[in-house]
Amino acid sequence: MLARITIVGRPNVGKSSLFNALAGIRIAIVSDIENTTRDILEHKVRDEELGVSYVLADSGGLAFGTDDEILKDVRKRVEESMDHSDLVIFILEYDKITSFDQEIAKLLRRSGKYVIVVANKADNPEREREAYEIMSLGFDDFVVTSVAHGRGLFQLNEKIAEFIKAKGFDTDEPVYADETLKMAIIGRPNVGKSSLINAMTGENRVMVRDMPGTTRDAIDTEIEHNGEKIILIDTAGIRRSGKIGTANIEDWSVLRSERAIERSDVEVIVMDAEEGITGQDQAIVGKAIEAKKGIIFVFNKWDKVLARPDTDADDVATRYQRYIANRLDFCDYAEALFTSAIDGKRIDDILDIALAIKKERRKRVKTAVFNEFLAQVTMQHAPTGNRKSHKPKVYYGSQVDIEPPRFVISVNNAKHFHFSYPRYLENRIREHFGFAGTPVEVELKGRESIFKKGGGLKEPDELAAMKAKRDIEKTAESIKQKKAKGKK
Repeated sequence: MLARITIVGRPNVGKSSLFNALAGIRIAIVSDIENTTRDILEHKVRDEELGVSYVLADSGGLAFGTDDEILKDVRKRVEESMDHSDLVIFILEYDKITSFDQEIAKLLRRSGKYVIVVANKADNPEREREAYEIMSLGFDDFVVTSVAHGRGLFQLNEKIAEFIKAKGFDTDEPVYADETLKMAIIGRPNVGKSSLINAMTGENRVMVRDMPGTTRDAIDTEIEHNGEKIILIDTAGIRRSGKIGTANIEDWSVLRSERAIERSDVEVIVMDAEEGITGQDQAIVGKAIEAKKGIIFVFNKWDKVLARPDTDADDVATRYQRYIANRLDFCDYAEALFTSAIDGKRIDDILDIALAIKKERRKRVKTAVFNEFLAQVTMQHAPTGNRKSHKPKVYYGSQVDIEPPRFVISVNNAKHFHFSYPRYLENRIREHFGFAGTPVEVELKGRESIFKKGGGLKEPDELAAMKAKRDIEKTAESIKQKKAKGKK
């Protein structure tokens, strides 16, 4: 088992900066604005130099004596994170101990957890000397740092490694197999993403409130479903840039949501069934398509739709499917689910479909099988040219990549083909081979004549192209003969 370490402290003392420095990657949002971090953000850290791994948790700023509901919720989550931790890093400013710091120190003493005190923002040797007044808090381990300048971080890493090895925790970094599904939950604010996560995990891991902008950090949660490991990535609600400004915290949250899309396999795009599909929902779908990820549409709050007077469940579902097909026609390969996170309805279906999409994204089609298929579909519907083109011709093709599946088809000149023909080929590929829920890339790749200007044949790969072309022509001729015999 890996050690779990939580960073705590009052607002704006550098918790997120320290988290990013120890993690070695900018994950947590860093801002001068208090209470930027609200949820617990976890990251698996591997320190190669000292040979240890651990789970590091960033937490919200602790505040006391307040009636603010969000700040009280933050404090509750910090305390829960501390309860599940083996080591706590208590960070404060090098030159002062505030009343909040004193309250946090009392909380830590009552917890019984091992504590390393970090006196931050000591940017020079003189400030380092001033920092030793912090020792009056009475904790054994103490490090003076300037996270912004990288001072004292190695000493802190040494103390962390010493604790992990002394307590007998595992020191190897856990490695997830490539087959492990990473699933991001994305969508506009206040559509029920966090509620869905809680329904999937069975735990109150993510802050849930009926207001936009509550989730600010992406949160990774590992679960198991039908014997398969799944990493759930909860993200901040994505808003139109005009509503959040260029230097706003929520703007940064949007950027982090986009990065969450990049590091996942399947996007669960959550929409409010009662509100319907908005322009922003369509834009979010576009982001997932651009990233070439698997996609599931989840229309949450379906219970509210069914609660309307004189509503027939089957009829409204059929009409809503037609509505989806019209509004999201540019992503017709994604399956739509109607869910209620509060009632827990069809939550497992999301996980089942996501696992199936992961397999579809890794599927490979043998080149011989694909070329036989290509001969059939091009004979059924010959390539369509544009007005200025010569006759477009298809030679051969193959699948060249997975996640997403990508097919390259050799043609005489890609510019000769009507823009709709690759879409036709994609649709037929889906009909024949599946690839449900994932984008399929089809590239028409033109090539020069197999003869050089001087009359000689080109390199051996061109001879292979000629052979592949002849094989396709033979297959097409064989299909024609079989059809002719059938008519007789």
